[in-house]
Amino acid sequence: MLLEHSPIVVGVDGSAASLGAVRWAADEAARQQRALRIVHALSWEGPADGQGLVLDAAAEAKSWQPGIAVETMTRGGAPAYVLREQSRTAALVVIGGSVHDGGVLDASIGAHLSGFAHCPVLVINNGWRWADPLAALPASAPVVVGVDGSPSSQRALAFGYGEAASRRVPLVAVHAGRDRRHEAVAAEMEPWLRRHPEVETRFDSRDSGVLETLTDAARNALMLVVGAHRVGWYEQPRPNPVTQLVVHHAASPVLITRSV
Repeated sequence: MLLEHSPIVVGVDGSAASLGAVRWAADEAARQQRALRIVHALSWEGPADGQGLVLDAAAEAKSWQPGIAVETMTRGGAPAYVLREQSRTAALVVIGGSVHDGGVLDASIGAHLSGFAHCPVLVINNGWRWADPLAALPASAPVVVGVDGSPSSQRALAFGYGEAASRRVPLVAVHAGRDRRHEAVAAEMEPWLRRHPEVETRFDSRDSGVLETLTDAARNALMLVVGAHRVGWYEQPRPNPVTQLVVHHAASPVLITRSV
């Protein structure tokens, strides 16, 4: 279970992509009424002035969401390691998913965190789009959730409905696969429909591959929510390769849920 006062953690590296991630993280902190923790990993790849970097990001976050509590932190080590350790006490880890502007935090680190973080991870693909204070965050697009009837997709639905309800946007549950399980998966949606009558819900069943289906659905999504699957005999949930490919290729932000 998530700690009641767990913060929203966001990794920054001075790039426009990570600044866009800070905007999303500040928005999540405001809606969830949590503190925002801005973290920079002091690795040889990053900028020298880590303290100035996190303080600048904190000032931006406070200007966007004046009501939130913001703390800053610098830690020595590789970004993936630092953020993974931060995830032990976080409600959510947010990271930008683009390196087009010279940043070191990219979708590959997001993919790593989706497999090894101890909390949900939100990868803001092409985060530079929201670095400009005049660029509005998505407000009306639906939250898309990948479902397959597994426990991980049930967790994804729980998070997806939370996002959709707090944002007052529709939810689209997407199921992919060339099989006859579409009706069974649709039936598993019924409890969620009863639990969240305030959320406009649509079930989208497709006979294409999972990666193609999810990345296509993400094109017009506010965010795509997927679950971390258990692979093999490991107790620690790990994403399958398709989940990691979705993190790399989805046009929208991707939220990877975890069992905690």
